[in-house]
Amino acid sequence: MKKIFFYIIIAAAVFNAEFVYAGTDENGNVDLERIVVTPIRMEQSDYEATSNVTVIGSKEIKSSHSRNIPEVLMEKAGLNVYNNSSDKTNKVDIRGFADTSITNVLVLIDGRKINPVDTSAPDWLQIPVESIERIEVVRGAGSVLYGDNAVGGVINIITKKGAGKFSGRIGTMMGSYKARQDDIEIQGQEKQISYYIYSKYYSTEGYRANNSLTAKDANARVDFDATDLLSLGISGGWHKDNYGMPGGLDDQGNLNKYGRRGSAMDLDYALTKDRYVKLSVEAKPQFHDSDLGKFTIDYSYRNRDAFSWFYYDGYPMGTSYSIDTRGVTVKDVYDKVINGRKLNIVTGVDYYDIKHTIRGSEWNTDDLSIYKDELGFYNYSGYEAFKNLFLNGGARYQKAKYRFDQKSPSIAYITSAPSETVFDGGMKYEYAKDSNVYLDVKETFRFLATDEWYSTALPPTFTAAGLNTNLKQQTGIQYEFGIKHNFHDLLTLKATPYWIDIDNEIYVNPTVYPGNNENYPKTRRKGIELGLKADLLKLKKVPFLDKFEFFTNYTYLEPKFRGGVYNNKDIPMVPRQQYNSGISAGFKNYDIFLAGRFIGDRYAINDTNNELSKVKSYFVLDGKLSYKKDFLEIYAGINNIFSEKYSEYVAKSTGSSTKKVYYPAPERSFELGAIYKW
Repeated sequence: MKKIFFYIIIAAAVFNAEFVYAGTDENGNVDLERIVVTPIRMEQSDYEATSNVTVIGSKEIKSSHSRNIPEVLMEKAGLNVYNNSSDKTNKVDIRGFADTSITNVLVLIDGRKINPVDTSAPDWLQIPVESIERIEVVRGAGSVLYGDNAVGGVINIITKKGAGKFSGRIGTMMGSYKARQDDIEIQGQEKQISYYIYSKYYSTEGYRANNSLTAKDANARVDFDATDLLSLGISGGWHKDNYGMPGGLDDQGNLNKYGRRGSAMDLDYALTKDRYVKLSVEAKPQFHDSDLGKFTIDYSYRNRDAFSWFYYDGYPMGTSYSIDTRGVTVKDVYDKVINGRKLNIVTGVDYYDIKHTIRGSEWNTDDLSIYKDELGFYNYSGYEAFKNLFLNGGARYQKAKYRFDQKSPSIAYITSAPSETVFDGGMKYEYAKDSNVYLDVKETFRFLATDEWYSTALPPTFTAAGLNTNLKQQTGIQYEFGIKHNFHDLLTLKATPYWIDIDNEIYVNPTVYPGNNENYPKTRRKGIELGLKADLLKLKKVPFLDKFEFFTNYTYLEPKFRGGVYNNKDIPMVPRQQYNSGISAGFKNYDIFLAGRFIGDRYAINDTNNELSKVKSYFVLDGKLSYKKDFLEIYAGINNIFSEKYSEYVAKSTGSSTKKVYYPAPERSFELGAIYKW
């Protein structure tokens, strides 16, 4: 019945639309109080969207002097950023999915999906923060618009497009642990053609032993506005890195033996190569002077090769991975005003063709290829039912086909063809200027990652090998209520309570050594996100200050297993409480930024029965100072000013019921950089 209703919606939606594009000022700031942009599928004014959305403009990104995107995101409400001793392993969690956030939070670059088909996580290193125009964060479910992976939230990254006369910048940075970065940017526009080129080199020895990282990046974009009705674009990128994997240190010997900066795994390493190309066509067809909206077709190809080498209980294990992804997305967007009310509909098709090859060496016996074809149809609509009251709703049907060609340790050729249909709906009312209240209900789903179906055979017993095609796809539903109130442009308050129920959530069962992927019957996450942002100069002018802003965010989240063997236990690695606060000030040629974050205590990864003591909470304070004069900018930063000794990532040992394994984070560190523009 749900599918029949869905096809009726698709058939009825002939024309489709978008709202106003996000407003920016001459400095690249997004006007957050009135206009935001939701990720690429449908652009909306803030008072029309039914989501908790944050847009980070280019000025904020530049002033932060962050080394990567996770550093930009870690100060935002409801986002928990952590890694296991390397920027290569950064994870961004939204609404409490912890270690499975890599498959439950969707990441897009200019609308191109970068979540790998396996569980290796989006590679934040291959997205140079310096080439980003803005970042859009939509918290909560987005399965109707974006399909697979969009359960906890969506992060859409918009890259820079060339504009104006020929210009560029050169930057260099040095920091603690022999960190070094050099980059160059060139951009411009000649008549209808704009171009943007960026290249970056980064290296560091890292905080710990065997913690070195080297990364090289290059990307380019060319856009051709052939006419007012037709635009063409091509973009591409190349990334290469290699890094050490220092592993964890258990609390029953290794921490004392090696110290926080030591490693018990000084020979483990990995490397990655990643390339992509994307072609875009955007047309605004006309028929007898009638506007038929905007029609967009994107084609993308991505090749990702990776290799890892590590020792498992003294046995050397080598594994090579290769993923080839082809994607075609078609979208038709239209905007009509009917009897003075806005009607907006977007309809589209997403198709992905993916091949994932896994081959082992030494004691690793893996040898298989997994194929995944994925096709989705969606429709989403918005209507201004009454003045300042906006209704939104949509549906998606998505199906996938997996083919498993397993050659070792046993030969098997198996297929699986899951499908899902999801719906959502919501409303928003603007009761005063830039003040509104909204509520929505959204269904979610997530298809299994390719290697969630498969377990590697581990020495010396070579147990837990092969396919498990009995696993089910994950489904769920989210309820959300939000309010934003603007106090005379002096400060803005936001509050967003939510409730998420998940069926058949995939988790690692640590009781089956060394851990197997299984479905847990039901989980529940209840929480609230609170935020405040204030422009203090509107309260009282200070002669020597050009800018004085303050922000603070608080998140409370209760993540629980429901029923089953872990009934009412906390989901591991999800802090109940998070707090962020900071100030940004500017005077003459100087800018100062000071921000702190508190992450509450939580259970270690794999401690699904909540048996061990909680991982202790921590507070980290960072500061940045920059000086600008003409074409030159010099900046300096201190991270972890109070030299807090903490670990972002902690796991329960799979080989012991009493050990916790720590991945120590850096103590106080420094960086100094310069940028020259022309």
